Parts: sequence; C-alpha cells; structure tokens
Amino acid sequence: MVKNQEIYAICGMLSPIVFNLIWIIAGFIQPGYNHILNDVSSLMALGAPNKLLFDSMNIASFILEIIFFIGLILVMKELNGSIAGPTVLLSGKILGIIVPIFFPLDYGGLPTGFTGIMHLIIVMITGFIALGGMIVMWRGLKNVSEWRGYDLYSLITFIVTLIVTMWLVFTTGTEIMGLTERFVIIINGQYTFVLALKTFRSSE
Repeated sequence: MVKNQEIYAICGMLSPIVFNLIWIIAGFIQPGYNHILNDVSSLMALGAPNKLLFDSMNIASFILEIIFFIGLILVMKELNGSIAGPTVLLSGKILGIIVPIFFPLDYGGLPTGFTGIMHLIIVMITGFIALGGMIVMWRGLKNVSEWRGYDLYSLITFIVTLIVTMWLVFTTGTEIMGLTERFVIIINGQYTFVLALKTFRSSE
C-alpha cells in the first residue's frame, strides 16, 4: 500500500462532488439560472454575480483531482502497472486548472474575446485528453490483476462519454445545452469517483 493512499483516494472522491455542487448551488442562489439551458462555465464568466465562490470551488475541485491522480500514479507503480493512464489524466487536470484562473468566459458567458476563446480551446483539449486517458487506462489496467474489471469499465466509460460528448456538440447553442453538458460532467465525475473509491478500498 502507498503511504497516505486513503488521503489520495478521498481527494479523488471529493473532487466531482465539489464540482457538481457548483451548478447545484447556482440553481438556488443565482436568479434566472436554468439547468436545462445554461452551461456551467457561464457561472464563472467575467462579471458573473457569484464568480469568486464558484471559481474557488472549481479550482478546489481541480486541486483535489490533481492530488488523486498523483496518488494513482504511485499506486500503479507500487503494483508494477502502467502509469501512462493516470499520467495522461493528470496532465488534463493540470491544463484544466488554468481555465478558471486565467481564461474565464467573457461578459455574458460568451466567448467573444481572447480569454473566452482560449476557454473553449482549452476545455476542448482537456476533453480529448480525458477521453485519451480512459483508453490508456483500459489498456494499462489489463495487466493489473488487483484492478481486474476496471479495464472494461474504463472502455465502457470512454464509449459512453464519447457518445454524450457528440450529443453535446450537436446541442451547443440550443435550449438543452445545459442538460447535455451535465450528462458529460456527471459521467466524467463518476469515473474519477469510482477510480478513487477503488483506490480507497484497496488501501484497507
């Protein structure tokens, strides 16, 4: 067992919870915010009424996830497994954390300026990295007996994420964009949570 493995795992389980609380809380405290129509990024756009609160939660979620994937790399090394998968996923989180810090959407939640355009570009890149990380995890976990079954789980999650992401692309700008984005967020979040839960259980 890796030293502090439980702490790494708890960070991983907390990360998606913290992020999903952003849009859940917004539904209560931000007048006019619509979960079906509005995306999550608009909550942290320039001039958004609760930007500081939601930026802080977003950054905290990234930090928790980064800590977890560092821990998962250590766990895989301990098991003589491939560290490629968690390393790819970690790189996506390190890139992603710069979005709330440096590249929020522009006023009104639109990508009308440099920061807004960079926001979309980086989010798109991190999305591809997440998908790639799932594929690499699928391949790498085949050879880790302690994680038997999680290779197939990674592949299934990749397929479902890809389908829902394509659905999001086609619904961008429509009246259900917020809803489809939440499906993508929840599917990605449950993947991190399940990996973290497995990490926690294997530390016992």
